[in-house]
Amino acid sequence: MLFIFALALSLLPVLYAQTNSSPLANVTQAFSQAQIVPDVLPSFAPTALANITFSASTTNQVLNVTPGALLTEPRKNNYSNQCLACRLNDGTETATEPAFSLISSGTAQVANQTYVLALVDPDAPSPQNTSLSQFLHFLGGGFRVNGTSGDPTRLANQSAALMDYFPPTPPAGSPPHRYVLVVYSQPSGFADSAPSFVNVSTPRNNFNLTAFATSVQLGNPVAGNFFLVGPDNSTTTGTMTSAMPTGTETAPPSTGTFAERDWDGR
Repeated sequence: MLFIFALALSLLPVLYAQTNSSPLANVTQAFSQAQIVPDVLPSFAPTALANITFSASTTNQVLNVTPGALLTEPRKNNYSNQCLACRLNDGTETATEPAFSLISSGTAQVANQTYVLALVDPDAPSPQNTSLSQFLHFLGGGFRVNGTSGDPTRLANQSAALMDYFPPTPPAGSPPHRYVLVVYSQPSGFADSAPSFVNVSTPRNNFNLTAFATSVQLGNPVAGNFFLVGPDNSTTTGTMTSAMPTGTETAPPSTGTFAERDWDGR
């Protein structure tokens, strides 16, 4: 069963590229095929497209994540000519927080909204054993479309994150993990109520995005995206289109240095 699930995940980018449906329908289908519904969300009917962009620190090249893209974590620099993302990825391109964008046909409506973004791993410490799921990689509010950035769709954070970005680091021997970005419209009062549920002392592991969304009245997601990341020795591989990222988790404390928090499982 696990092999079949992993194979289905590896084919997602191909299915995404070949479908003739609308972009929103493509993302919705990808979430369903990857079982993000119901593993992370009870339902998903996006009204906008969320883009995740990583910048490779060693090459300055940009990786735009395609929903369902699979990226292993090649650190031996043994990359094939066909694997652009593998060549770009030396294990550092997801070390820093990615940029996020939001695309919608209702440009004015998007520009006037404030958003909450969450990035979670439902496969911690592994898809076979999700005892630490969900692992919270990032949570922040106060995101607005920032037209002054040169990208009219780019989201800029207007406040400190509730939980800072933690890079994906799936443990050795684990199949690829799913890293799921979910975007919500931010309700009034969120900045006051949210820190009661998530703050620097909150464990990253065993987070429940749906419960959190209900507690702070986030409503239904407006957009989402996801990618797959496996460790060096992951047995599941796949192709990638324009871009891909890495990772997953165990349960490091939310404070401390990166080295102190970098333990297996996330």
